[in-house]
Amino acid sequence: MLWILFWPSEKLLPSSVLATILDTIVMPKLSSAVGTWEPHQETIPIHTWVHPWLPMLGHKLEGIYQTIRFKLSTVLDAWHPSDGSAYAILSPWKPVFDSDSWQQLMHRFIVPKLKAVFVSDDFQVNPASQKLDQFYWVMNWASVIPDHLMVDTMDIFFTKWLTVLYCWLCSNPNFNEVLKWFLGWKELIPKELLANELIRYKLNCGLVMMNQAAEGMEVVQPGLKEKISYYIRVSEQRKFETHQKAAAYISADGANEMSVKEIIEAYARDHGLLFKLKPGRMHNGHQIYGFGNVSIIIDSLNQKVYAQNEDRWSLETLGRLLELHNRSLSKRR
Repeated sequence: MLWILFWPSEKLLPSSVLATILDTIVMPKLSSAVGTWEPHQETIPIHTWVHPWLPMLGHKLEGIYQTIRFKLSTVLDAWHPSDGSAYAILSPWKPVFDSDSWQQLMHRFIVPKLKAVFVSDDFQVNPASQKLDQFYWVMNWASVIPDHLMVDTMDIFFTKWLTVLYCWLCSNPNFNEVLKWFLGWKELIPKELLANELIRYKLNCGLVMMNQAAEGMEVVQPGLKEKISYYIRVSEQRKFETHQKAAAYISADGANEMSVKEIIEAYARDHGLLFKLKPGRMHNGHQIYGFGNVSIIIDSLNQKVYAQNEDRWSLETLGRLLELHNRSLSKRR
């Protein structure tokens, strides 16, 4: 490798001479090699011949990074999460790309497909016969995807997981089996995710239901309707950001606040509207949901909701979502 020849020269050559060699010989050859690089035909991982130049070229490689990201984007459109090669190619670049570029790459090309795995009917939470391949496809990315994007993805998993647990607990189960099942799932979740408060909150919701069933109490699904309904009655006219903060409630052991999605879902339910996921439909990397007759996307990170209003997407409050739904009904008459 050419970089091996230059490694000792970094201390032996005058800095001006080394800089000239790097600029006139090394950079053009690297740029040319990256320009002809085809990710889908790769036999030698690109990071093995680009990364060694990092100490000597530093920020001068930024232009090459842009080319690499563009070429990766051309093949990731056709990528499926069952193919582990994407992780092998991408993961070495996490500490190299700037955080914004990395997050954009994950948000645009990886996260939507991981969410689709959990949304798909092919992925089922089944205590009687659990298949874990698809779960592992998603968990494989936990160490490189930004926390807020991974937690948002896991929210889809926990929706299925908690529903299955609720139904199981309502059927007079063997509690030793339930506990073993719960602990088994907890062990499958990577440590970096278990360190997140929202993930721990979802697991705690399961424990609360398990305790209720074990003590002979009525099992209540997460998302106490009474608390949300009260919040909506007193806060309906406020901005959506204020809604989210006002809706926070703390359980006996200090669980985190309810998610934006849970609040919107409860609001729709309280007004007799259907809140549903629209499989396969995305906008700017966000899953599209139906709020009555209105298509919406939820930005969980920034605690905002956007609605499709004719040909544009606009930031809306809960009250406005209801207005848009009612307006759609009047247009149909």
